[in-house]
Amino acid sequence: MTNVVSLVESSISVWQAALERLRVDCKDYLGLDMLDTVSYDGFVDGIVQLSVPDELRESWIRSHYADIMRKAFSSVLGSSFVDFSIRIAPQVTAKTVFPRVAPVAPRAVAERPKKRAPRVKLSLYAGYTFENFIEGDSNFTACEACKAVAEKPGDPALNPLFVYGKSGLGKTHLLQSIAAYMLKARPQTKVVYCHAYDFLSDATAVSKALKAKTGNVRELANAFMEKYERCDVLLFDDVQLLESKKTISQERLAVLVKHLRSMGKQVVFSSDRHPSEFRKVQSNSEIQADGGAIPHISARLLAPLESCVAVGIDVPDLNTRMKLIQKKSMNIPFLDRDRDEICRFLSLPPRENVRVIEGMLNGLRAMNELCSENLDLGAVKRLVAAPGTTGVVEHSIKGIAETVAMEFNSDLTSLTSKRQDTGVALPRKVSMFLCREMTNSSLADIGSFFNRDYSSVIAAIQSLTKQMDKDENLARRVKDIRYLLEA
Repeated sequence: MTNVVSLVESSISVWQAALERLRVDCKDYLGLDMLDTVSYDGFVDGIVQLSVPDELRESWIRSHYADIMRKAFSSVLGSSFVDFSIRIAPQVTAKTVFPRVAPVAPRAVAERPKKRAPRVKLSLYAGYTFENFIEGDSNFTACEACKAVAEKPGDPALNPLFVYGKSGLGKTHLLQSIAAYMLKARPQTKVVYCHAYDFLSDATAVSKALKAKTGNVRELANAFMEKYERCDVLLFDDVQLLESKKTISQERLAVLVKHLRSMGKQVVFSSDRHPSEFRKVQSNSEIQADGGAIPHISARLLAPLESCVAVGIDVPDLNTRMKLIQKKSMNIPFLDRDRDEICRFLSLPPRENVRVIEGMLNGLRAMNELCSENLDLGAVKRLVAAPGTTGVVEHSIKGIAETVAMEFNSDLTSLTSKRQDTGVALPRKVSMFLCREMTNSSLADIGSFFNRDYSSVIAAIQSLTKQMDKDENLARRVKDIRYLLEA
């Protein structure tokens, strides 16, 4: 019996000695939390046997603490130590047996409600909902995927989901729409929406506390784990902004994603590029040595990103721009008779993102309030003109012809040639018509540019005018090209 007791005490002392060394060598705040959950199961044939309660801790310890654990056990066990092994064994709380005592009549005590972890307050824009999102061909797939995630989070077919596209196209709107939908439909669901900088801020706060030894490391670490590890849905915005930081933050996120997926929890990323456009790196030294414009993501984080279901958002097309401007300009007092034409005029230039469109409309709204402008079509043309100009653009024959050729999928060489087929004759007529309407050039100058005499220009203009009287679509197309030139 004495021998058994001494063996047990020896095992405990081995683990305690190694644990003291591990606490000194562990420089990562998560290590303090991880080591508390490790159980020492014994030392057999040179192998230290350990157990942890879940896959998250098993993966994290193997990837981050393997070297310092081998060093600690070697210093305690000497040459008899070969390696260590970790198994997943959920902890079971042992029942304590108390001596039998005489029963005592129970006293009525009000049952205390169980404490629940405080819900993380989400910073969401009130208008960022699915109802306010303008769908079009450029974003239809991404919008439908986000709606499916909101209705059925954790579905393996869309987990993780990766929404990518250039800045200002609606990625944040879609992620916050998921959060808004779930908070309304499933209030009990724990949703975390965070920007990349939020994640870095939370991680850095605890790291600084650990370095400064301020005493609140454990509290901050527990808050970090409670917020991210125990959520039901993680919405991570602008993941590409992690690329310029140390790989340790990226690896923490990678392990977190692996854990959430294993628990059937939903993860959604957004980024300004497709996962294939990231550059894989193994360590911080590679980032510092390269320092190029291509984003760097650690191999550990890139693996789950590449396995995501990636859906893209493109630059809004004409129809989507029309819908956006019509909806977002409802509270701008455009003249009723001109409202449709104003929206059409503002929609034609291929503006690169939604923010540019919103900025333009905000400017029109402000000018109306400050100057009491009568917002008819002419006033809008002046107000959206480049600063320092009157809104009247001096066009050249060549510029008009190039724009028309582009809109008709033709080229300037064809328009100025002797060809008479329909694919060239129609855009040539449109070019001559607009050159006469929008420049002060003579009929002879216009004809000279297109290798025609002035009488041919007159005939072309008259012919196009008759065609537009009979064909509304052609008339609309010519008017749109004029708007495009004016804008």
